[in-house]
Amino acid sequence: MREPGYWVGAVTFNTALTIGAFLLTFALFLVATWPEVPWDWLTPAAIGVTILVPVLFYPWAQALWMAYDLFVHPLEPKEQEAGKGRLISQF
Repeated sequence: MREPGYWVGAVTFNTALTIGAFLLTFALFLVATWPEVPWDWLTPAAIGVTILVPVLFYPWAQALWMAYDLFVHPLEPKEQEAGKGRLISQF
């Protein structure tokens, strides 16, 4: 098991992707409908993206965070020995 607060990095990845998806949705909608932007359609579309993206992407955000963490902080030999023969039961 990882230490408390380990998944904050995954939340950060997830938040960054959500902000990017919101901005992309907003910009594409504005460009596609300019000069008469239908705000009554843009608002629910942006809110929907902001709700759906973090829910759907979170498992991948966790995987990306673990890969990044292992890249930056590789396992030490004692950690590798301690993990031999164990099955991963849950994150």
